[in-house]
Amino acid sequence: MPHTYHAAPAQKRGAKNTQNTRSKSVYAKNVHTKNVKNKNAKNSKNSQVYDAYDPRVRESHNANKSTKKRNPFEYQGSHKNYGSHHESNSRRERNRKAEKARQKAREKALRYEEVAIADAEQDFAKHNIAKDNINKNNVAKHNVDKSHNAKQNSAISLHSTSKKQKQDSHNATIIPDSAIESRENYRDDVTFAQLGVPEPLVEVLRADGKTTAFPIQQATLPDSLRGANILGRGRTGSGKTLAFSIPLVARLAENFVDLIHSGKNHKSRELSDIPAPRAIILAPTRELVHQIDDVIAPLAAAYGMRTVTVYGGVRYQRQISQLKQGAQIVLACPGRLEDLLRQGALTLEKVMVSVLDEADEMADMGFLPAVTRLLEQVAPDGQRMLFSATLDKQVSTLVERFLPNAVVHAVDDADSQVDTMTHHIFAVSAGDKYEVLRKLASGQKRAIFFTRTKYQAKNMAKKFVQQGIPAVDLQGNLSQNQRDRHLAVFAEGLVRVLVATDVAARGIDISDVALVVQTEPPEDPKSFLHRSGRTARAGEEGDVVTLVLPNQKRAAHMMLRRAGIHAKAEDVNPASPILDEIVGEAAELQEGWSMPEPEQQKRKGRGRGHRRGSDRGRGRGCGRFDRA
Repeated sequence: MPHTYHAAPAQKRGAKNTQNTRSKSVYAKNVHTKNVKNKNAKNSKNSQVYDAYDPRVRESHNANKSTKKRNPFEYQGSHKNYGSHHESNSRRERNRKAEKARQKAREKALRYEEVAIADAEQDFAKHNIAKDNINKNNVAKHNVDKSHNAKQNSAISLHSTSKKQKQDSHNATIIPDSAIESRENYRDDVTFAQLGVPEPLVEVLRADGKTTAFPIQQATLPDSLRGANILGRGRTGSGKTLAFSIPLVARLAENFVDLIHSGKNHKSRELSDIPAPRAIILAPTRELVHQIDDVIAPLAAAYGMRTVTVYGGVRYQRQISQLKQGAQIVLACPGRLEDLLRQGALTLEKVMVSVLDEADEMADMGFLPAVTRLLEQVAPDGQRMLFSATLDKQVSTLVERFLPNAVVHAVDDADSQVDTMTHHIFAVSAGDKYEVLRKLASGQKRAIFFTRTKYQAKNMAKKFVQQGIPAVDLQGNLSQNQRDRHLAVFAEGLVRVLVATDVAARGIDISDVALVVQTEPPEDPKSFLHRSGRTARAGEEGDVVTLVLPNQKRAAHMMLRRAGIHAKAEDVNPASPILDEIVGEAAELQEGWSMPEPEQQKRKGRGRGHRRGSDRGRGRGCGRFDRA
């Protein structure tokens, strides 16, 4: 029994030992095979190494290598075997992207070339059309050919109209040719009272020395005073600000005079009431906001209305408190106005008159989406007016959506030049450029120098001061308090030279600016026209000088031609007599000059409680942006 009892475990142990013996033998066999393979491979490798010292083997190897020589410029696929047609796509992708970028660059160059060719064709077409009209008028004298000439003239007019439409779409202008009016259609002796302006506003204008209306005002006031939507274009210095300020105040006084008088006692109102202005004016820069406020505030004060300026760079609380005092007219930059709306500081639900000034500039600065959101909040049946010196396709969406059935008035072409403005194109070398600029700044005339960057404006003004020429800069890195101070000393005549970026290209309406110097050609004709418009305003004379370096000649020539400037370029150095003619009598140098404090004059006609928000703030942009 004991033997039988241990028999089964013994059999199991024997089976287990047999299995272990078999697995060990298999493992030993595999190890032996692997070692043999490794040994053979090692021997083979060693044999190759040793064979390399054999001249016969080395000669045979070189012969085989020469028969299958690899092209060093041929792309080699991966060493892994992924198939005969497979290779890496990384280099192909890089080449494809590079070719796509080169193609885009070529297309962009072709577009610029097409624009230049189209402009040249337009000039030649106008010249040929004028000749054809003269010939047709001579032929029209014969009675026999009257019908034939009529058909021919109609066909040519249709052809020219279609051609102009194509050019207009190419040049991206939204003013039709039929809306362009000549200044010759308007007289110089038309008074504001004859145009239907209310008597209180006529008295305010008369006290300011304004009795007769400019052409843009004569064209738009009859329609704007009756409440029509207006799309107006007029050259710089033509009186556009007054053209929309007069109807805005007149419309508010006509419709909301009772509300204005009831809103004077703002203490009786509940503190929880959200301010609800009746009119808004949107502008791209802080300087333009102040400029419009200087024009419209005296008109509003004639009816007891208040205005509030809203822009970045000042404290929110000051602007909020002014809104709570019952302001009826808000002049704002889009960014800061949106910030106040998010905070619940005001509502635009009761706005009945909306004005967009320099809408194309707001589009260039990226404010177009903000302007769209703001106009969506005003009363849909209110009056809207859009004025600018240049209007392009960027604002066409605003016109189509918010100015339905707008009355269009375009006094002069977009590139029309002021008769009292003289253009000079000076080709200078890089070594003579600053000395030419210093010579232009040395006269007694008031001058504005435009630069492309903020650093250039600051550095140039500093150099002028070091050489005894009083000058201040105006650029986006300055706080609002500094910008107001620099602009005030220039406007008061304490400084005769202002060095500025494009922040001063619009909205700076200072009299007696006799010289505008563009230290380098601007990037687009629109900026050129607005910069030039700082001089020769309201019938005064002025000179515009544009300096061009040798490497800027081609781009400057195309830009000037698109801007409608046909002045001939001339080579200039610091000793050129033309500089003395422009500068006139030189001013006395002031060594060690420091900027004086401007006089703190009370602004006229603003009503009780109106204060300009000129506090120093941490933000420096018009709203949340700073572009110049």
